[in-house]
Amino acid sequence: MSSTHIRRAPLIALAAVFFVLTAPAVSHAQFAMCGQRAQIVEQLKVKYKEAPQAVGVVSDNGVAELFVSEKGTWTMLMTFTNGKSCIIAAGHSWDAVPTLARGTGI
Repeated sequence: MSSTHIRRAPLIALAAVFFVLTAPAVSHAQFAMCGQRAQIVEQLKVKYKEAPQAVGVVSDNGVAELFVSEKGTWTMLMTFTNGKSCIIAAGHSWDAVPTLARGTGI
């Protein structure tokens, strides 16, 4: 497994936990922003300058993606197996967890 995958594992785990905790609320919320994935991703890119940072499969429900900008804005997008995509969370002041040095003699 590459070091990139190892560093993304905590983010993907966090996304999965967040989805499991919020999925019932999102599915019943009338204000959830849903639509075609390509259109949502384009808006995140153009309006907020957000780019994909992490992705993970959420059981058999779909895929969770985290988009982050250099300014620290972030959006979590869930794409379900039926093809529908919904923004399930968004915020600001994103700060990636630093990678700690590993090994012997450090």
